[in-house]
Amino acid sequence: MTTQQPEFGSLGQRGWQAASIDGLASLTLETIPAFEIITLDGIAAFVLGGSLEQPYTIQHGSRIASMVLSAAADSTRYQPEQAPPTTPAMEEARSSIQMGARGFAARRMPGLTQLVNRIVSAAVGEMEIHKESPESQVSSLFFYAMLAVASGPGNECSELTASGVREIFHGWDALVGEGFIPPWRVVGVDDSKAAVPD
Repeated sequence: MTTQQPEFGSLGQRGWQAASIDGLASLTLETIPAFEIITLDGIAAFVLGGSLEQPYTIQHGSRIASMVLSAAADSTRYQPEQAPPTTPAMEEARSSIQMGARGFAARRMPGLTQLVNRIVSAAVGEMEIHKESPESQVSSLFFYAMLAVASGPGNECSELTASGVREIFHGWDALVGEGFIPPWRVVGVDDSKAAVPD
């Protein structure tokens, strides 16, 4: 598999609804690590890059939902060179993410609307709760975005899945702390090898 960053922006090329549904339907255990880091990187850039300003609105929550859906659509075209070591809780979380994503995709537009509404509501609330700490906003937004997918249309999620999502976040955070940089964030890389996400 390639470690090259894909051309991002799948949602705009053929209609965001169809691309989002197809992206959710195509998530596999092999592509979920890419889904995780693309989502986490987008959230971190949005929050820590100064784009997130109060008052927090539906538009801010919609940006988070868009990041999640874009990551699902783009995850099949990027394979991280590194990923956090896997634990049983992480395996459970990834399995739940896959099943939840496929559950939403199977419901087509009603499922997509349900997922977007769930992410937007959680995101706006978490932005407000953690407004004094951008780092906590990143962690919480990632956590609730992944749980929104993992809980599926039935909105059911085990404690093991929730623990696994926390471990996934901490695993990626530790890798980034050790120097892992997604290729689209490396300065001076040939654009044909690392496109910047939208």
